[in-house]
Amino acid sequence: MQTFVSLSRTMESDIELMLRAKTGDDSAFTELMRRHYKGVVNYVYRFTNDRANSEDLAQEVFLRVYRSVKRYNPQAKFSTWLYKIATNLCITEVKSRNKKQSVSLDEMQENTGDLGDSKSEDPSDLTFRREIGTAIFEALRSLPERERVAIILCKYQDLPYEEVAEVIGCTIGAVKTYVHRGRMKLIEKLKTYL
Repeated sequence: MQTFVSLSRTMESDIELMLRAKTGDDSAFTELMRRHYKGVVNYVYRFTNDRANSEDLAQEVFLRVYRSVKRYNPQAKFSTWLYKIATNLCITEVKSRNKKQSVSLDEMQENTGDLGDSKSEDPSDLTFRREIGTAIFEALRSLPERERVAIILCKYQDLPYEEVAEVIGCTIGAVKTYVHRGRMKLIEKLKTYL
């Protein structure tokens, strides 16, 4: 019986977990964090290119979700709501950072790369990857906000167009347009690396 209860809980949808969390079940919220934490950290990192603060910002996203749990209304997928919160936080963070200071080239190179372990790589490969990473981040950062969000959510987070439309607050057709325009601009900006 214990195994059946454990198994059925692992199969619960995000919405079911959120509804349980709404009633005060902290284990349900912990399970939601376990499922989505890495994805949110990576999304924040891709959006801000700030490795040092990615985890802090992801924790802030989940803190905001936790504070809003009583007001949660399951009209859309949980991940849509989660990424909407993450997007708003990232936009605020980037705007705030841009007002405070511009990022130096050294800082960009230091922060560029994957969140994974890169110690075992050839130094020249690592340098090239950092160069490409910096170029991609700069190209993404130069895109209009909606194009940038659409590309990151569709291409890096693998969210369907329907969810991205809900996060951005537009139609599915508009998301497809944002992704297409953004990709064309990225190809143009990154053609020296292609």
